[in-house]
Amino acid sequence: MTRHATRPPRPARPWSAGLLRAYPARWRARYGDELQLLVSDMVAHGRQPIPMAADLLRGAAVAWLTERRSQMTERSRGALLTVLWSWVAFAATAAWFGRDLGEYPSASTYQQLSRALPAVPAAYHVLLAAGIVGIAATGMAAIIFAIAAVRDARANRRPRMYALMAAPLLIAAAWIGGLRVIFTQFSGSAVAVAGAFWLLAGVAGVAAATFAVSKIIETCTFTASTWRLGGIAATTVTAAMVVATGATMAWGLAIRTGWAPTHPSTDALGWLTVTAIMAVMTGRAAIALIGTRGLDSGRHEPSLATTS
Repeated sequence: MTRHATRPPRPARPWSAGLLRAYPARWRARYGDELQLLVSDMVAHGRQPIPMAADLLRGAAVAWLTERRSQMTERSRGALLTVLWSWVAFAATAAWFGRDLGEYPSASTYQQLSRALPAVPAAYHVLLAAGIVGIAATGMAAIIFAIAAVRDARANRRPRMYALMAAPLLIAAAWIGGLRVIFTQFSGSAVAVAGAFWLLAGVAGVAAATFAVSKIIETCTFTASTWRLGGIAATTVTAAMVVATGATMAWGLAIRTGWAPTHPSTDALGWLTVTAIMAVMTGRAAIALIGTRGLDSGRHEPSLATTS
Protein backbone atom coordinates (compact mmCIF):
# COMPACT_ATOMS: atom_id res chain seq x y z
CA MET A 1 0.00 0.00 0.00
CA THR A 2 1.49 3.31 -1.07
CA ARG A 3 1.12 6.33 1.12
CA HIS A 4 1.11 9.73 -0.49
CA ALA A 5 2.85 12.37 1.56
CA THR A 6 0.72 15.44 2.03
CA ARG A 7 2.40 18.79 1.61
CA PRO A 8 1.55 21.55 4.01
CA PRO A 9 -0.51 24.28 2.37
CA ARG A 10 1.57 27.20 1.11
CA PRO A 11 0.76 30.37 3.02
CA ALA A 12 -1.29 32.85 1.05
CA ARG A 13 0.81 35.63 -0.43
CA PRO A 14 -0.52 39.09 0.40
CA TRP A 15 -1.57 40.98 -2.70
CA SER A 16 0.59 43.95 -1.66
CA ALA A 17 3.68 41.77 -2.09
CA GLY A 18 3.03 41.80 -5.84
CA LEU A 19 3.99 45.46 -5.81
CA LEU A 20 7.59 44.37 -5.41
CA ARG A 21 7.62 44.27 -9.21
CA ALA A 22 7.51 48.06 -9.12
CA TYR A 23 11.07 48.08 -7.77
CA PRO A 24 14.14 48.11 -10.05
CA ALA A 25 15.37 44.68 -11.12
CA ARG A 26 18.77 45.09 -9.46
CA TRP A 27 17.09 46.21 -6.24
CA ARG A 28 14.75 43.18 -6.29
CA ALA A 29 17.65 40.83 -6.90
CA ARG A 30 19.42 42.16 -3.83
CA TYR A 31 16.61 42.92 -1.37
CA GLY A 32 13.46 41.36 -2.86
CA ASP A 33 13.37 38.19 -0.77
CA GLU A 34 13.93 40.07 2.46
CA LEU A 35 11.23 42.62 1.72
CA GLN A 36 8.77 39.91 0.68
CA LEU A 37 9.27 38.12 3.98
CA LEU A 38 8.88 41.40 5.83
CA VAL A 39 5.63 42.16 4.02
CA SER A 40 4.24 38.70 4.77
CA ASP A 41 5.22 39.00 8.42
CA MET A 42 3.67 42.45 8.85
CA VAL A 43 0.41 41.39 7.19
CA ALA A 44 0.31 38.34 9.46
CA HIS A 45 0.55 40.68 12.45
CA GLY A 46 -2.38 42.78 11.34
CA ARG A 47 -0.95 45.38 8.99
CA GLN A 48 -3.58 46.32 6.45
CA PRO A 49 -2.73 45.72 2.75
CA ILE A 50 -3.71 49.19 1.49
CA PRO A 51 -1.40 51.16 3.81
CA MET A 52 1.23 48.51 3.10
CA ALA A 53 0.79 49.08 -0.66
CA ALA A 54 1.20 52.83 -0.20
CA ASP A 55 4.43 52.27 1.72
CA LEU A 56 5.71 49.89 -0.96
CA LEU A 57 4.98 52.36 -3.73
CA ARG A 58 6.81 55.11 -1.87
CA GLY A 59 9.71 52.75 -1.34
CA ALA A 60 9.71 51.87 -5.05
CA ALA A 61 9.92 55.56 -5.98
CA VAL A 62 12.88 56.02 -3.63
CA ALA A 63 14.53 52.87 -5.03
CA TRP A 64 14.21 54.14 -8.60
CA LEU A 65 15.71 57.51 -7.65
CA THR A 66 18.57 55.74 -5.89
CA GLU A 67 19.05 53.48 -8.90
CA ARG A 68 19.11 56.51 -11.17
CA ARG A 69 21.75 58.23 -9.06
CA SER A 70 23.82 55.05 -9.01
CA GLN A 71 23.65 54.73 -12.80
CA MET A 72 24.58 58.38 -13.21
CA THR A 73 27.54 58.02 -10.86
CA GLU A 74 28.90 54.97 -12.65
CA ARG A 75 28.35 56.48 -16.09
CA SER A 76 30.02 59.75 -15.10
CA ARG A 77 32.88 57.86 -13.47
CA GLY A 78 33.41 55.71 -16.55
CA ALA A 79 33.29 58.71 -18.89
CA LEU A 80 35.76 60.64 -16.78
CA LEU A 81 38.20 57.72 -16.73
CA THR A 82 37.89 57.29 -20.51
CA VAL A 83 38.61 60.98 -21.07
CA LEU A 84 41.55 60.79 -18.65
CA TRP A 85 43.27 57.84 -20.34
CA SER A 86 42.51 59.21 -23.83
CA TRP A 87 43.95 62.59 -22.87
CA VAL A 88 47.14 61.06 -21.46
CA ALA A 89 47.78 59.10 -24.67
CA PHE A 90 46.82 62.11 -26.77
CA ALA A 91 49.06 64.52 -24.85
CA ALA A 92 52.05 62.16 -25.00
CA THR A 93 51.64 61.75 -28.77
CA ALA A 94 51.12 65.47 -29.38
CA ALA A 95 54.10 66.40 -27.19
CA TRP A 96 56.38 64.01 -29.06
CA PHE A 97 55.17 65.25 -32.45
CA GLY A 98 55.18 68.93 -31.58
CA ARG A 99 58.54 69.03 -29.81
CA ASP A 100 60.30 70.52 -32.86
CA LEU A 101 57.46 71.87 -35.01
CA GLY A 102 58.58 75.38 -34.12
CA GLU A 103 61.71 74.85 -36.21
CA TYR A 104 60.58 72.26 -38.78
CA PRO A 105 62.18 71.09 -41.03
CA SER A 106 65.24 72.85 -39.64
CA ALA A 107 65.93 76.01 -37.71
CA SER A 108 67.60 77.60 -40.74
CA THR A 109 64.65 77.09 -43.09
CA TYR A 110 61.75 77.55 -40.67
CA GLN A 111 61.56 81.32 -41.20
CA GLN A 112 61.47 80.84 -44.96
CA LEU A 113 58.79 78.19 -44.61
CA SER A 114 56.73 80.42 -42.29
CA ARG A 115 56.76 83.28 -44.77
CA ALA A 116 55.84 81.03 -47.67
CA LEU A 117 53.16 79.10 -45.76
CA PRO A 118 51.58 81.20 -42.96
CA ALA A 119 49.25 78.30 -42.16
CA VAL A 120 52.19 76.30 -40.81
CA PRO A 121 53.14 78.56 -37.86
CA ALA A 122 49.45 79.36 -37.29
CA ALA A 123 48.62 75.66 -36.93
CA TYR A 124 51.59 75.19 -34.62
CA HIS A 125 50.47 78.03 -32.35
CA VAL A 126 46.91 76.67 -32.25
CA LEU A 127 48.27 73.24 -31.32
CA LEU A 128 50.37 74.81 -28.57
CA ALA A 129 47.44 76.85 -27.23
CA ALA A 130 45.15 73.81 -27.21
CA GLY A 131 47.75 71.88 -25.25
CA ILE A 132 48.01 74.66 -22.67
CA VAL A 133 44.21 74.75 -22.28
CA GLY A 134 44.06 70.97 -21.88
CA ILE A 135 46.83 70.96 -19.27
CA ALA A 136 45.19 73.81 -17.36
CA ALA A 137 41.83 72.00 -17.31
CA THR A 138 43.54 68.82 -16.15
CA GLY A 139 45.28 70.70 -13.34
CA MET A 140 42.01 72.27 -12.24
CA ALA A 141 40.28 68.89 -12.15
CA ALA A 142 43.23 67.35 -10.29
CA ILE A 143 43.01 69.95 -7.52
CA ILE A 144 39.23 69.63 -7.20
CA PHE A 145 39.23 65.84 -7.06
CA ALA A 146 42.26 65.76 -4.76
CA ILE A 147 40.46 67.94 -2.19
CA ALA A 148 37.34 65.78 -2.45
CA ALA A 149 39.40 62.58 -2.21
CA VAL A 150 41.13 63.82 0.94
CA ARG A 151 37.74 64.47 2.53
CA ASP A 152 36.47 61.06 1.51
CA ALA A 153 39.61 59.30 2.75
CA ARG A 154 39.35 61.10 6.08
CA ALA A 155 35.64 60.40 6.48
CA ASN A 156 35.91 56.71 5.53
CA ARG A 157 39.37 56.07 7.02
CA ARG A 158 41.07 55.09 3.79
CA PRO A 159 44.80 55.73 4.29
CA ARG A 160 45.55 54.00 0.98
CA MET A 161 44.06 57.01 -0.79
CA TYR A 162 46.83 59.25 0.55
CA ALA A 163 49.46 56.97 -0.99
CA LEU A 164 47.64 56.99 -4.33
CA MET A 165 47.40 60.79 -4.26
CA ALA A 166 51.10 61.10 -3.50
CA ALA A 167 52.12 58.75 -6.32
CA PRO A 168 51.83 61.24 -9.25
CA LEU A 169 53.80 63.91 -7.36
CA LEU A 170 56.55 61.48 -6.37
CA ILE A 171 56.79 60.09 -9.90
CA ALA A 172 57.04 63.59 -11.39
CA ALA A 173 59.68 64.64 -8.87
CA ALA A 174 61.73 61.50 -9.49
CA TRP A 175 61.58 61.91 -13.26
CA ILE A 176 62.55 65.60 -13.19
CA GLY A 177 65.39 64.82 -10.76
CA GLY A 178 66.65 62.05 -13.03
CA LEU A 179 66.51 64.39 -16.02
CA ARG A 180 68.68 66.91 -14.22
CA VAL A 181 71.19 64.19 -13.38
CA ILE A 182 71.39 63.14 -17.04
CA PHE A 183 72.15 66.65 -18.29
CA THR A 184 74.64 67.42 -15.52
CA GLN A 185 76.47 64.10 -15.20
CA PHE A 186 76.53 62.81 -18.78
CA SER A 187 78.07 64.22 -21.95
CA GLY A 188 78.26 63.47 -25.65
CA SER A 189 76.40 60.44 -26.97
CA ALA A 190 75.76 59.21 -23.43
CA VAL A 191 73.24 62.04 -23.00
CA ALA A 192 71.23 60.83 -26.00
CA VAL A 193 71.24 57.21 -24.83
CA ALA A 194 70.37 58.04 -21.25
CA GLY A 195 67.77 60.56 -22.43
CA ALA A 196 66.04 57.99 -24.63
CA PHE A 197 65.96 55.49 -21.77
CA TRP A 198 64.65 58.10 -19.35
CA LEU A 199 61.98 59.14 -21.84
CA LEU A 200 60.67 55.57 -21.85
CA ALA A 201 60.80 55.58 -18.06
CA GLY A 202 58.78 58.79 -18.14
CA VAL A 203 56.12 57.15 -20.28
CA ALA A 204 55.90 54.31 -17.78
CA GLY A 205 55.72 56.84 -14.96
CA VAL A 206 52.87 58.70 -16.63
CA ALA A 207 50.99 55.42 -17.02
CA ALA A 208 51.56 54.58 -13.34
CA ALA A 209 50.45 58.04 -12.21
CA THR A 210 47.34 57.84 -14.38
CA PHE A 211 46.54 54.41 -12.93
CA ALA A 212 46.79 55.83 -9.42
CA VAL A 213 44.45 58.68 -10.31
CA SER A 214 41.98 56.28 -11.92
CA LYS A 215 41.91 54.14 -8.76
CA ILE A 216 41.10 57.25 -6.73
CA ILE A 217 38.22 58.11 -9.06
CA GLU A 218 36.95 54.52 -8.96
CA THR A 219 37.09 54.22 -5.18
CA CYS A 220 36.07 57.56 -3.68
CA THR A 221 32.58 58.99 -3.39
CA PHE A 222 32.28 62.50 -4.80
CA THR A 223 29.63 65.17 -4.41
CA ALA A 224 27.45 66.57 -7.18
CA SER A 225 29.52 69.75 -7.38
CA THR A 226 32.72 67.74 -7.78
CA TRP A 227 31.24 65.72 -10.64
CA ARG A 228 29.92 68.92 -12.22
CA LEU A 229 33.33 70.61 -12.15
CA GLY A 230 34.96 67.41 -13.34
CA GLY A 231 32.51 67.36 -16.23
CA ILE A 232 33.44 70.91 -17.19
CA ALA A 233 37.12 69.97 -17.13
CA ALA A 234 36.51 66.80 -19.16
CA THR A 235 34.52 68.72 -21.76
CA THR A 236 37.23 71.39 -21.95
CA VAL A 237 39.94 68.77 -22.40
CA THR A 238 37.97 67.01 -25.13
CA ALA A 239 37.38 70.32 -26.92
CA ALA A 240 41.12 71.03 -26.73
CA MET A 241 41.78 67.60 -28.23
CA VAL A 242 39.41 68.34 -31.11
CA VAL A 243 41.11 71.68 -31.81
CA ALA A 244 44.61 70.20 -31.53
CA THR A 245 43.72 67.36 -33.89
CA GLY A 246 42.36 69.83 -36.42
CA ALA A 247 45.50 71.97 -36.10
CA THR A 248 47.72 68.94 -36.67
CA MET A 249 45.74 67.99 -39.75
CA ALA A 250 45.92 71.57 -41.06
CA TRP A 251 49.68 71.69 -40.43
CA GLY A 252 50.28 68.47 -42.32
CA LEU A 253 48.08 69.44 -45.24
CA ALA A 254 49.87 72.79 -45.55
CA ILE A 255 53.22 71.03 -45.58
CA ARG A 256 52.08 68.41 -48.09
CA THR A 257 50.54 70.91 -50.51
CA GLY A 258 52.94 73.85 -50.15
CA TRP A 259 56.31 72.33 -49.23
CA ALA A 260 56.48 68.65 -50.12
CA PRO A 261 56.04 69.09 -53.91
CA THR A 262 59.36 70.94 -54.07
CA HIS A 263 61.00 68.82 -51.37
CA PRO A 264 60.40 65.15 -52.26
CA SER A 265 62.29 63.94 -49.18
CA THR A 266 59.50 65.17 -46.89
CA ASP A 267 58.02 62.15 -45.10
CA ALA A 268 54.28 62.10 -44.39
CA LEU A 269 54.17 58.78 -42.51
CA GLY A 270 54.93 60.28 -39.11
CA TRP A 271 52.31 63.00 -39.53
CA LEU A 272 49.66 60.53 -40.67
CA THR A 273 50.40 58.17 -37.78
CA VAL A 274 50.25 60.93 -35.20
CA THR A 275 47.06 62.36 -36.68
CA ALA A 276 45.42 58.92 -36.62
CA ILE A 277 46.33 58.37 -32.97
CA MET A 278 45.11 61.82 -31.99
CA ALA A 279 41.85 61.33 -33.89
CA VAL A 280 41.18 57.96 -32.26
CA MET A 281 41.85 59.29 -28.76
CA THR A 282 39.69 62.34 -29.41
CA GLY A 283 36.88 60.13 -30.69
CA ARG A 284 37.03 57.91 -27.60
CA ALA A 285 36.80 60.91 -25.29
CA ALA A 286 33.95 62.49 -27.26
CA ILE A 287 31.96 59.24 -27.41
CA ALA A 288 32.37 58.78 -23.65
CA LEU A 289 30.97 62.25 -22.99
CA ILE A 290 28.14 61.90 -25.51
CA GLY A 291 27.20 58.60 -23.85
CA THR A 292 26.26 60.47 -20.67
CA ARG A 293 23.79 62.80 -22.38
CA GLY A 294 20.88 60.53 -21.64
CA LEU A 295 21.35 61.05 -17.92
CA ASP A 296 19.45 63.77 -16.17
CA SER A 297 21.83 66.57 -15.26
CA GLY A 298 19.35 67.87 -12.69
CA ARG A 299 19.88 64.93 -10.36
CA HIS A 300 22.44 64.56 -7.62
CA GLU A 301 25.06 63.03 -9.92
CA PRO A 302 25.12 65.07 -13.16
CA SER A 303 26.19 63.58 -16.45
CA LEU A 304 29.52 64.87 -17.68
CA ALA A 305 28.30 65.86 -21.13
CA THR A 306 25.62 68.23 -19.87
CA THR A 307 27.51 70.10 -17.19
CA SER A 308 29.04 72.73 -19.39
